[in-house]
Amino acid sequence: MLNDALKLLREKTAGHIDARDTERATLLSWPESPTIQVDGDQEPYPADKLVFAEYLQERRIDTVFEVKQPAISTLTGVLVLPSPLQVGDRLIVSRLTGQRYYIHGKDVGGSGG
Repeated sequence: MLNDALKLLREKTAGHIDARDTERATLLSWPESPTIQVDGDQEPYPADKLVFAEYLQERRIDTVFEVKQPAISTLTGVLVLPSPLQVGDRLIVSRLTGQRYYIHGKDVGGSGG
């Protein structure tokens, strides 16, 4: 019975990230050739070792606007949603295989807000 409970707990928490799974880092350069310095590591990690969450990256969205007044017309364009990241931001990161890091977002608990 205890084994069943442990198995169920493992299944429910398999994709969960908690404080023990994460580390803190500082963004050293952005957006060209991003690098981070993970707390406690001596060398910074370059762009080829980093995976950024999609919502942290600049996004371009092709759009079509239909304007109905004063006359019906259609406008097309591109919306640009800028990245919320800036050099010096404190980040929450998780170590992946092959000494790569996944960047979850800003650490707003400290000075990264």
